[in-house]
Amino acid sequence: MNYLKFPLDFSEMLKTDRIKRCSLEESVAQHLMMQITCRYGEVAGRKDFGSDIWELEFAQLVKLHEWEEVVQKSLMHTVTKYEHRLYDVKVNVVLSEVDVDVYSKTYSEIKRKAVIRIAGRLFQTGEIFNFNTSVYVSPLSQ
Repeated sequence: MNYLKFPLDFSEMLKTDRIKRCSLEESVAQHLMMQITCRYGEVAGRKDFGSDIWELEFAQLVKLHEWEEVVQKSLMHTVTKYEHRLYDVKVNVVLSEVDVDVYSKTYSEIKRKAVIRIAGRLFQTGEIFNFNTSVYVSPLSQ
């Protein structure tokens, strides 16, 4: 089965009458990334689609381990509810300091990096599926 590759390139579609496709694994990964980067209420008709990352982005009174736990629970909820191609889902979120020397002073407002790992099995094949990404967030208190 072919899945649509995002982002859609409408100018290419008008020229060639073709839509870029991707594999099942790529499609699941794209959908997971949307769930991570969406704010609640951003997707019409799905008020609980998204994650708590953006609700907590500027939270000053949240401890690091609490932030990780809240984001992990929110992602577990949205992934199990909206990504029906996965089962036996596990979500892990680790928040760490950003090494300022690695990034120029242009990015001095970025203080933390959330490493997000989502694992499960694909319903269609039963194969193990792993997804890893990092999201950089604004200052948080310790």
